[in-house]
Amino acid sequence: MLNKLATANFFVGLIAFYFISAQSVSLNEIASRFSLDVSVLGFKIPVGFLVPPLVMAILFRIIKLHDRISDAFRLRAFYDWEYVLKPIKNAVESDLDKKVVMSNRGRLMSKVFYKYASSRDEHPVVDKHLIEMVLDQLTWYWMIIESSFIVFGVFCILLYLEAFEHALVVFYFGLGLIVFSKVLQGSCSKYTIQEVEVILESAPRKREIKEQFDALQN
Repeated sequence: MLNKLATANFFVGLIAFYFISAQSVSLNEIASRFSLDVSVLGFKIPVGFLVPPLVMAILFRIIKLHDRISDAFRLRAFYDWEYVLKPIKNAVESDLDKKVVMSNRGRLMSKVFYKYASSRDEHPVVDKHLIEMVLDQLTWYWMIIESSFIVFGVFCILLYLEAFEHALVVFYFGLGLIVFSKVLQGSCSKYTIQEVEVILESAPRKREIKEQFDALQN
C-alpha cells in the first residue's frame, strides 16, 4: 500500500508542480534550466519538473503521511471505534466504557480483530477475498486523503502567489476530494462490518473476545 501511495503522490505532485509553476515565472524559469527530458508515460518532461515531486513522494513515504494525517484528525481512531470496537463490544456485552477501550485501542484491535482478519495470516478466520477488498478500498481512501493534503498545500501556495481565482478552483477541488474520501470510507466500512460479523459468528470466539475486554477491567 505504501508504494502505491508514493506512486500516486508523485503523479499528483507532478501535476501540482506544473500548476504552481504556471503561476510563478521565477519558479518556471528555475525548473526549465534543467533541460534534460525524461520520458514519463510517453511524455517528455524536463528533469527540473520531476525532481520536486519525486523528493516530495519519497519524503511522504518515509514519514508515512497518511499516518500523520490520521493522527492529527483521528481518522483511524474514529474508524476503529465506529466499525470495529464498538460493534464487537456491544456484541459481547462488555461494560467497558469508550474511554478505556480507546486508550487500549492498539491492543484490542490486535486481539479482537486482526487476530482473525489479518492479511498476513495464511488461514485467517475471515475470508481472504473480503480482507483484500477492505485493503483495496483503504488504499484508495488514503490516496485521496494524501492527495487532498497536497491540493490544499497548492491552495496555500497560490494564495501566497496572489493567484486567487486559481486558488478558489483548487480549494473547491480539494473539498471534492474530501467528499469522495467519505464515500470511499463508507464503502470500506461495509466490508469491515462484514468482517466483524464473521468474527462474531462463533460462540467460542465471542468468549475469547469478551475475555480481552474483561481483562481491562481488572
